[in-house]
Formats: sequence, C-alpha cells, structure tokens
Amino acid sequence: MIRYASFALLVLIGYAYGNVRHTTTTPFPHVDLQGRIDNFHVRMEQIMRQMMMQQLYVEERIRSDGQSGVKQIRQYHDGTRPYYSETHTYKGVCSIHNHANYDRTVGMGEVNMVINGVDFRTRHNDYKLRMPSTNSSMFQAMTDIPFPGVPPEVTAKKTLVEQVAEMREWFRAWNDQDHSTRDYRKYFKPVLCYMEAAWTMDTEHFSEPFSSDRHAIDATSWLDLQEKVRFTSYSGSKNVNENFAYLPTAIMEVVNGTPEFAQWNYRILCHPLKKNIPLKYFHVVDDLSSRLPHGETMREFSESRSGRFSLYDEDGGKTYSLMDDLMSEIPGKDNYQANLTEDVFGELLYDASKTDDTPLNTGYYHRWYKVGKSGSPKEVAHRGFSDRNLWVAQTTQPRVAPMSVDQCTLDPVSQNKTCQSWTRRYTYAVPLEVIYLSPLYSWNPHDLEFWPRGSQAFEIQRVGGKTNDTAYNGTGFKTFYHTPVEFFTGKEVARDPADTTKSGVGMLDKHGKVQLVGASGTRIFLPNIPGVGTLRMRYPIVPVHGEGSGVWKELDALKDMVMDMEKYKGLFENPPNLSGSSNVTDSAEMTLHLRTGVATKNPPGPHVHDVFLSHDVQDTLKSGGHTRIFTGEALGHTHQLLIGYRNTYTIMQCDGSQVCWDGHPSTLYPVD
Repeated sequence: MIRYASFALLVLIGYAYGNVRHTTTTPFPHVDLQGRIDNFHVRMEQIMRQMMMQQLYVEERIRSDGQSGVKQIRQYHDGTRPYYSETHTYKGVCSIHNHANYDRTVGMGEVNMVINGVDFRTRHNDYKLRMPSTNSSMFQAMTDIPFPGVPPEVTAKKTLVEQVAEMREWFRAWNDQDHSTRDYRKYFKPVLCYMEAAWTMDTEHFSEPFSSDRHAIDATSWLDLQEKVRFTSYSGSKNVNENFAYLPTAIMEVVNGTPEFAQWNYRILCHPLKKNIPLKYFHVVDDLSSRLPHGETMREFSESRSGRFSLYDEDGGKTYSLMDDLMSEIPGKDNYQANLTEDVFGELLYDASKTDDTPLNTGYYHRWYKVGKSGSPKEVAHRGFSDRNLWVAQTTQPRVAPMSVDQCTLDPVSQNKTCQSWTRRYTYAVPLEVIYLSPLYSWNPHDLEFWPRGSQAFEIQRVGGKTNDTAYNGTGFKTFYHTPVEFFTGKEVARDPADTTKSGVGMLDKHGKVQLVGASGTRIFLPNIPGVGTLRMRYPIVPVHGEGSGVWKELDALKDMVMDMEKYKGLFENPPNLSGSSNVTDSAEMTLHLRTGVATKNPPGPHVHDVFLSHDVQDTLKSGGHTRIFTGEALGHTHQLLIGYRNTYTIMQCDGSQVCWDGHPSTLYPVD
C-alpha cells in the first residue's frame, strides 16, 4: 500500500505530469525540450506501474501469509508469556461489549483486519443494526432492521406478573430449542452481521465508513487521516476516543500516463436471515491463547465474551456449506435489487449450490462457483488462490473502483488478432457475528413513551434515577429502557469498562409515575432470567487471518491431538501410554479417502475422482444421514454427489441425476 510520503509524491508527480504533458511549444528552440518531456512521460509512467506491481506484491505476501479475517485487537494487557496480551480476542472477540441502552448500537471496538490481501485498521466500530436498502439500489443506501414483535400470548395477559411469567416461557422455549408449544422461531430472529470492504473512487472527499451513535473518524480529509495515523504509528500513541482508522490508498490504474487512485473503505451491516439457525450449529473454537491466561475450561470459555464460534450444521464436512448458504443471501453494493452475471475470459459462472447449470447471481456474496463452457462438464472453483473466507460480490456502482482486463487470440491461419475487454467492479465481505433479536426490543408493558431521534431534550439532571426529578422522561435511541426489572434477577453479566448499560433505571411513564426498567437493546449475554438462566444473544463467528497459514494449521492439528490424546492416539508415532482407550479413533478412520469407479463414457474417457470424508461426516452417514459434496477434479470437471451409506458408501445422486453423465458406477471405493 502507498504510504503517506509516496502518496504525496505521486500526487505531485501526477499534477506536474498533467501540466507538462499538454505543453505544445518550447521557449528554447535550440533545446529538444519536447523529447525530454516525452522521456519524462515514459519514465513517470514506468515508475507508477512499478508502484502498482509493488502494491500487488505486498497484497500477495499478505494473502499467502493467511486468509481474510481479523488479525489483532488493541493491547491493554501484558505478562510474562506472550499469550497474556491480546490477540484477536482476550476479554472479548473483536473487543465486543454492550451498549444495550441504545436502540440499535452493537458494541465492537477497534480491529486490525485483512480482507482479500488488504491489511487495514478500523476505528472503534459500535455499528448499528442496519441492512442494505430493500427498495433502493443507490450507493450505500441502508435501512433499519425491523425488530421482532411480541407474542400475543404475552400481551394478552392482564397483569405485569403474568406477562413476565409468560415471556420467560418463550425464552425458555428458545433456550431449549423446543418450538412444540411456543413457536419461538417467529419472535427470535437471527441476523448475520458482516464487514464489507471495497476500493472506492473518491480519494479527494472524505467519506465516513458508516454511521455510529458513538464514534466517527476524526479527520477532515483522507490526507488528514493518513497524517494522523502516520504520527500515531511513529509515536506509538493512541487517539483517546479511538476514532482513527488506517485505510490505505492505492494506484488502481495508469491511464494515458495519469495515475487513478482508489481509497479503501469498509462498513459493517447486518442481514436478517431467511431461516432459523439452531443453536446447536454454533461450535466453540478453542482459542487456547485466550483460555489459558484466564484459566477457563472449554465450557467457561464458551460462556464468556472471549468465546468464538464456528457455524456449521450436521453436514459440516461438505464443500458448499451452511455459511455459503447464509452469505449468499447478502447482496453487494447494488443492494437486494442486484442481478448480475459474470463471463470474464468468456466463461460464464454458474451457481455451485445447484446441480444444474444455473447462472450465478454475482451481485450477491459467494466464494464457490462452477465454471466451464456451455453444455460441457463444469469445474468447481473458489474465489481467491487460497482464502477460505473470501466472499466476493460484483457491483455496478460507479463509485466502486473498476479494473479492466484484455484477452487477445491469434488466428493461426489469417494471423489476425482478436481482442476482448472486460471491466468489472467488486466488493468483499467476511462474517462477524450472528445476533439473535428477541421480543425484548419491542416488549413495552409499561407503555413508556418513545421519543423519536431529535425530538426529546435530554435534561442533564435526568440520569435514570428513582425519583421524579432524576428519572428519564421517556425512552429514546440512547435511553432504550423498557424491559421490566422483574423479568431479570441480578445485574449485567461480566461488565466491561466499555459497557454503557445500567442494570436498572427509573423511567417516567405517561402518567408521570416512575417505573423501574432494564435495557432493551443488544447484549452479548442477557442478565439471569429466573428459571431459565443467562442466555447468549451474540455469537462471534469472525474468521482469523492467521488460520490460513500453514503454521497455524499445523499447530491446530497438534493442539487437537494433545488436547484429546485418547481420541487421536492412533495418530501418534509413539502413542502415549494412556489408560482406557475406548474412545480411541484409529488414524485410518479420521479422514476417509474414497474414489469413484472408472467412468464408462467416451468422451471424456476413463478416469476417476477422489472424495474425502471427515470423521464427523462418516458418523452422519453411518447413522442414516446424507451429505452433498464435490469430488476432486479430473479431466477438467468435478461432480456434485449426494452420498449415503448402505454397508458401503454409495452415490445416491450425481449432479442432480440418478447416475453420473460420464458413467461412474454408484459405489465409492476406499483407497488404502
């Protein structure tokens, strides 16, 4: 990325170059000034293109070091071992915290991120529950996410005591995942929050990444921001309000010798998911560097703010996963009206989730796709060279920086060259967390007045006290309290210095009477609900940049073996002497290598495909389940298989048909 000095130098060179290149006369007839100007033009363009390649080199180094995801949060702690300081988590993943006294604010601190090879640092985020616009395709158009309603079984109760008791039963049903008597799925709605980033065109006018009720970047221009970040990096100092962000500038193209700059920017949005996500699909990740200094068991860790999760269903071993389904619901910058296809290099992209040749709507986020000539076998491919978490969406927004590519073919007979050009714009996204919205956002049994933003004068002396003079005079966007205190017992869970939520406040009702109420906004954990417990409402699922490196993968494999020696005893070269080996899993059973029978059709000719099944998927199949998985590539194509187990592993469907088009038999054979 271009540092401040290089950026300023290039702006100066570009300005000078733009003036000099239009000079048509020379005041010195005996000096070949025009020739010198032309040489200057050529050399400057060479320098700028070399800088573009240097930018690419830096990005490729970052891409090869890891994947898209969070790298680091701000350090506040230290100790005698490296893991006593922050990584991507410590007291909270991505420094998440509570601002439940705000109607839409979700507490999240500063993070150092990598998305598609771009290394950047955010301001203190504290993003809002907002989604892309549902009725406008305008650039950056957003709308508030609707809150769930209140079950009529609750509002039908005549007394507050009865309403509280009934509402607790709805939370019990959600916690137990039992919708047989109370269908909680209508009122507990999961939203997927994500970070979206793109190279944008306007490098002259500063643009705030996204609105927050609590934070905004402290800069008047991009150059001002870069200067402040440069100083704080040089001095090691911190902006007290955490309102600086390192957002790089780059040369996107050089057109007729003139550099075209692009500005990296990001925003955080949320998307209401179309279907319910069962809680059992969240699997805690053992971030041992955070768990060890706090002395937490896995259960304690999963019940803390530090806990991070993977999201997958029972069929978690398949290539196109639950996360692909969920992210495919999210549009890029064209918003929900997006309907785009991609055919760069003359090859149309197809939807990897479908068994037929359905063109992929590239205006929505995706990472897997199928590609190939029409009517021919398709290859399944992944966005990025090696980035598990690179979700990409195409856009038509002119404020997103474009990139063009040419391809020329030479006719061997006529020697005529035919060229084709494509220009595309893309944005990128990574998931951050799943938040469950509950009826508490809307439940207001005291019928407290909600003052719209800008209409209420917040009097200084009103601080939520329990007297008429000090109680809040109605609720508002930052006094979002209307949950009866009787619903909870105890105070807020695991308070953090960044939290702003009060345990219980006084609120004047429409009759001037003080009612005691709790916060109704977004929390990580709800306070204890009698008879139900303390419930997690935010599930961080953000990927970590380092997880994409070979070293991290090796350490993760070793950590799994060491942390459960009984299970992985068969993988040790010198097995540890452990008593009781009933749970030992033989190494041959860990990942099962299967192979299809030889294809019988010609074309394409004899060939086989490899299939790998994780231990968990094997268990699913042997218990009567099925899995959909892609084979390895052979002769330029792959197959999407539906696999079952009937004493042997069997192909039940192949590319949506009963049999494979190239004649592979239905039996899959183990490979020794």
